[in-house]
Amino acid sequence: MKKDRIHIPTYLFLSIGLVLIALPMYLTILNSFKETRQITGGFFDWPDPFTFNNFQRLWEDGVVQYFANSMLITTSAIALIILIVPMAAFALARTMDRSRVFQGIYIFLIIGIFVPFQVIMIPITSMMSGLGLSSKFGLILLYLTYAVPQSLFLYAGYVKTVIPKELDEAAAIDGSGKFNTYFKIIFPMMKPMHATVLILNALWIWNDFLLPLLLLNRDESTWTLPLFQFNYQGQYFSDFGPSFASYVVGIVSILVVYLFFQRHIIDGMANGSIK
Repeated sequence: MKKDRIHIPTYLFLSIGLVLIALPMYLTILNSFKETRQITGGFFDWPDPFTFNNFQRLWEDGVVQYFANSMLITTSAIALIILIVPMAAFALARTMDRSRVFQGIYIFLIIGIFVPFQVIMIPITSMMSGLGLSSKFGLILLYLTYAVPQSLFLYAGYVKTVIPKELDEAAAIDGSGKFNTYFKIIFPMMKPMHATVLILNALWIWNDFLLPLLLLNRDESTWTLPLFQFNYQGQYFSDFGPSFASYVVGIVSILVVYLFFQRHIIDGMANGSIK
């Protein structure tokens, strides 16, 4: 009985947190199937009748193009992050303990975690504009840059604590080169961290509003989904139905990715422990 009493506050806290997260999502999905007059007349009421007009209007207003822009930017940035950052993390993790130069490089790269974006927002915008990179390509490069500090920190810590150096030595004895060792042995063993970094950065990039606003707001054809939602809500300020439908499109898409790769984190950790 004593053990059960200890856990009651924890369960209560988790239940409150679940309600605070699930209730807004439920209301967003619920109101996306209602006309605006139904939303204003009964925000918590069940749709009567159900309508798909809000999603039809989104389709007619070109939401597919903005969804495709977000998908292209997110997948491209994530691909570059998972291709480049683990390689740098592996090299630094294996060398910074015996070299002050590499230790300094590591500290210099991860110190970006502590720099607020607001401090460099105006210089970054001016620099990207001056370089002619106020485009989707420029935005992808910025996402890669901003992902380096946190992702490098996670990958380097994982390599140092989980992947033993003896694997490198055994591979070298068998005649394997550095690149072959990394791509054939080390990179696959980072699967749990790949999934973690992918989820963290995909959630951030997919939902990010500020960077697309600074770089892409001039050209409507390059808008991401959050930028489209912002302008769409301003255009139909008193028409809530299509706005809720646009939120559902963004939520469901990234939620599917999250649920899929969350399973891979657990599987990857289990496989890693067996190996």
